[in-house]
Amino acid sequence: MKQRSLFALFIVVFTLSCTNEKDKKQETAIVVESDEKYFNAKDEVMVFDSIATIDVHQKDSISSWKGYFKVQASLEKFRKTTPNEVLDGAKDLVKDVKLMRDSITVPVLKERGMNARINALYNQSLRLQEMKDIPAITVPEVAKQTEGLFSIFRMINHKINAIYDQRNFERDLVKDDFFFSKIDSIQ
Repeated sequence: MKQRSLFALFIVVFTLSCTNEKDKKQETAIVVESDEKYFNAKDEVMVFDSIATIDVHQKDSISSWKGYFKVQASLEKFRKTTPNEVLDGAKDLVKDVKLMRDSITVPVLKERGMNARINALYNQSLRLQEMKDIPAITVPEVAKQTEGLFSIFRMINHKINAIYDQRNFERDLVKDDFFFSKIDSIQ
């Protein structure tokens, strides 16, 4: 009887120990799987197409404005990148926008509307730079800030186009004596 109970106890212990071995292997496999499936949303590539359609009509007129082209190149880097790379490149963008703001060489563009847009771009780039230091920042917040930068840069391009369109229109009016010819035809 003793032998039978010892044998039964041995079988139970052996069965339980084998079951624990299987459980440990499954736990290890689960840990390995979760390590392979690790996903950081800040490493996912974002694509912005908002700068692609913008074209300044008078590129020759602003060719001496080095800061403008540096900002354009910086934003081109942000078109297809990850939020982490955007946050890392924010410091260079702030430097480029500051250069853009301080180096307007075209006298026609030195007006309040243009300065307001450039200052808005500068403030938004500073905000993006500060976002790097915030540990709880989320991917949608970085994406929204980056879209804001593209939107303001698009507004700067539209303002440049509007200034040169107005200038060309006024030049055509003076050249054709438009006002005087219309006044004469009314009488």
